[in-house]
Amino acid sequence: MEDRKTRIFETIWLFWAFHLVGFVNGIIGPTLLDLQQFVHATWTQMTYIFFLQGAGFIVGILLAFGLERCLSTRLVMTGSLLLGCMVNFALPWGTVFYYLAIMFFIMGVAKGLVDYAAMSISNQLWPGEKGAPFQFVTLGAGIGSFLAPFIATPFLANGPSAGDMFSIEINNHTSQPLVCIEGDQSQCNTESHVQYAYVCIGILSIPPVFAFAHYHRKRWSEPLITYEEFQHTERGSYSTRHYIFFALLFLFHIPVFGIMLAYGDLLTPYGVTIGLHFSKSHMAIMTSVFWGCFLLGRLINLCFSGCLSNFVLICLNFVGLVIACGVLIGLGDKYEVGLWMGTAALGIFTSPYLPMVLAWSANYVQLTGGIITACLVASGVGEIIVPFITGQCFVAYTPKVLMYFISGTVAYEIVTFLFLVVCSRGLSKS
Repeated sequence: MEDRKTRIFETIWLFWAFHLVGFVNGIIGPTLLDLQQFVHATWTQMTYIFFLQGAGFIVGILLAFGLERCLSTRLVMTGSLLLGCMVNFALPWGTVFYYLAIMFFIMGVAKGLVDYAAMSISNQLWPGEKGAPFQFVTLGAGIGSFLAPFIATPFLANGPSAGDMFSIEINNHTSQPLVCIEGDQSQCNTESHVQYAYVCIGILSIPPVFAFAHYHRKRWSEPLITYEEFQHTERGSYSTRHYIFFALLFLFHIPVFGIMLAYGDLLTPYGVTIGLHFSKSHMAIMTSVFWGCFLLGRLINLCFSGCLSNFVLICLNFVGLVIACGVLIGLGDKYEVGLWMGTAALGIFTSPYLPMVLAWSANYVQLTGGIITACLVASGVGEIIVPFITGQCFVAYTPKVLMYFISGTVAYEIVTFLFLVVCSRGLSKS
């Protein structure tokens, strides 16, 4: 194994590369209404964006898993980041919904490729100490998600353009216009330049392309792990109890990202349609706070990972999630402070589960590329199901259904984790 300093530098580049995942997660929510006007689509059509991006994410993970068998993982990472940059440059320039839908699907593919490649490289770099490195790398997604709404805000239209108002169809009958409520109508920016927000995040994702092209060239002559060693880490003989554990691990990870994306993507439409009638720019700031608290949560968990076990941290975060859901359901649609507090708490306590539960499971099973792939595919399934179903119900029933779905998803995660804990008793690595 090469020296620790070299591995730390490559881990820092993985952290930067993971910003692309965060940019993709955080940019859709604040820009969704402007994109709706840009392509002249209905709100129901726009909810399919969540489905397509989630499907692309699954395709990207499976593609990365296959490519890793015949190509350098660093080469896969280089190509994935390049694809992500190109799609962000190209995405906003089409003016029809189907072009937009295809671009979001490809964006999901790039996100899945980067996600899997980053986790796989980190797993190879740090075979004996996965907790802190995994959390540090995924911290990049938190920063990207936090920055994305701030990047988008200057390019958003704050009110309806002449004769063409944004609207969301609620209960299949009424249309609720998203009017400019900044106080002085003359001060509202009615022209959107949302396409430049995507160009900006494409530019910010360019440096890691060159870094991993360099690491690919370096690893070609000085491999970090030989093919024989790699094959050995993929083998294992498992009991029935192991397979039950793997199934529960898959089920647990289904809503891990879906819950965050559903809330982050639908928070702006929720805020402008509930009784408090916030502006889009106001909700973009709240979305930034949500992703900022997600980032803060990852930082807090990273700091405490040295003195508290992964199990204790997971349990503490679940307690916080239950409190956050209670605040959002009870106060979120009545009081602005309730929505701010619930949003901040939800961001903090939804942050650690994918890296932390994987790191916790490494105490009981050999963490192989196949297990990482299965967990990421599960999260991709959740990225399709949770935001899409929540968005459809948001349109068909009432905006408050968002809070009920979030709470139900949290309950599902708690129950599934309890089954994981029970199954892990007496389990040991093969």
